[in-house]
Amino acid sequence: MAREKYKEKLDGKYVNEEIDSMTDEEFLTKIKLLFNGEVTNAAMVLLGNSDYDNLMPSPPMIMWRLYDSQGEVKDYELFPIPFINVIDKIFLKIRNLTYRYLPNQTTLFPTNTQQYDTWLLRELLNNCIAHSNYQLGGRIYVNEFEDQIIMSNPGNFIPVNIESVLQISYNPPFYRNQLLAETMVKFHMIDTATMGIRKVFRIQKDKYFPLPDYDLSVYNQVSVTVYGKMLNENYTHILYDHPEFDLETVFLLDRIQKGLSISKESIAYLRKLKLIEGRKPNLFLAASVSSSKEDEAQYIKNKVFNDQYYKDMMVRYLKEFNRATKKEFKGLLWNKLPDILNDDQKEKKISNLLSSLRRANIIETDPDNRIQWKLKE
Repeated sequence: MAREKYKEKLDGKYVNEEIDSMTDEEFLTKIKLLFNGEVTNAAMVLLGNSDYDNLMPSPPMIMWRLYDSQGEVKDYELFPIPFINVIDKIFLKIRNLTYRYLPNQTTLFPTNTQQYDTWLLRELLNNCIAHSNYQLGGRIYVNEFEDQIIMSNPGNFIPVNIESVLQISYNPPFYRNQLLAETMVKFHMIDTATMGIRKVFRIQKDKYFPLPDYDLSVYNQVSVTVYGKMLNENYTHILYDHPEFDLETVFLLDRIQKGLSISKESIAYLRKLKLIEGRKPNLFLAASVSSSKEDEAQYIKNKVFNDQYYKDMMVRYLKEFNRATKKEFKGLLWNKLPDILNDDQKEKKISNLLSSLRRANIIETDPDNRIQWKLKE
């Protein structure tokens, strides 16, 4: 299999004849997996016999696990070396179902696609193999859920952050496993120009799906989540309407749909394009056109109204009823506050509105009943 992959990569008649004429030892020496007649660690990882993995301090292993909707493990399997053919074995386990969705608001015909792009999964799993820190002794995990797959490997993320990898001019400072990575390139297993991750992100963008999430918060572990469904219709519609957006802009939109933070400069940039609304940290994607009355209603509920809108309601309430407690103001405003605020944020919002009206000398507490508010005379 290694010979065939190598010939496929080089794609030349004379190369094929040369490789076919070599003994195993000559071929492995040519691609540097044998050094002075001795087997390298890279050779064991990619081509080694699992019966002899005890020769390595920590035998490499990949574990696939299938989870149900309750987070319980329904099935699992361990895959030992050789890793050159383990990807195909794991693919047989993964349920890559057909997903149907409407990418825009003007069609009644859904788009059909597989949940996961095969090339994407292959690239990410091979990256786990190429960049694992095998000295740590941990396993590579492929955790399959109903609508996402999470892959993780031991080791730190060499580029430090994902934003730098998405830059067109990115060059890795070094490879953790130089020989292993170089050999996987020769076997056509990973991208040759250090642009594999960028292509992975572009594949998701072209499907109008959420971009992968890299989790680097756990010490000496890199995890990546691949989504197999839409998260936010506005995100999908924006990408469909704006195929000209570069990957960096889509990355920012993806963070907004997931409720993740972005810089002030990025917020200003998206506002200029009229792609987001709301106030930090409660930003949400703007909807240029509503596909239904339900979408329009949800959009209005998400929209953050000017504080003056709520203050005017409170003042009108006091003019009508003379007195009101904070609890009564909650009853007045609660369902009118945007849905993107949680209960604690809504509580704080109402307290801030009361404080603002008090500082403006518009309302005051009743001297006879301190929990009640009234208009200041």
